[in-house]
Amino acid sequence: MEADEIKIMNRDELISAAVEKHERFIAEYKTEYDALTSGASSLNREIEDLKSSIETAEEKIGVFDEKKHHAGYEAEEELKNMNLSPADVEKIKKGLSELVSSKTSDTVEERKAVYDALAADIKGLDGDVSGLLAKADASFKAYLDGKEAAESLTAQKTSLGEKEKETGENKRVGWLEKRIESHQDALVYWKGMK
Repeated sequence: MEADEIKIMNRDELISAAVEKHERFIAEYKTEYDALTSGASSLNREIEDLKSSIETAEEKIGVFDEKKHHAGYEAEEELKNMNLSPADVEKIKKGLSELVSSKTSDTVEERKAVYDALAADIKGLDGDVSGLLAKADASFKAYLDGKEAAESLTAQKTSLGEKEKETGENKRVGWLEKRIESHQDALVYWKGMK
């Protein structure tokens, strides 16, 4: 078996080898650091955009809820001006109350059934019911728009949680920063030895 030849370096060769090693590590770590931080800044922008979008969606939900209630209120006001039997007024009021309800546990199908029953009751009344029907329609449409916005909001909040978790998992950036700094300090030291 042949013995490996051991080369003894002089001082200048040793310093050059140390400088070369630290420069190589700095370049290697900087490449990875840059890739991670550019991804992180992109991720941070996505998070900020999502937060802004969530805020907008929450405002929209409030607006749609207000529209739903306002249309229901206008329908009740119009109902007062119609010449109807107390039984008909009570039946329509009950339907309107269910239509503008703020309960969130019902499904779109359940609320549509309430709307369909109310629309049928309104159409069965004597006289011009077009205004009353239009207000019930507006209330139901506002409900649907609010429900859609709420579903979008839920999806956006889920996405935000995932993105925030992703930023928390990226601990390697801190480690790379420390390693780059350490190798830069060593490089300054070895270059000073020349």
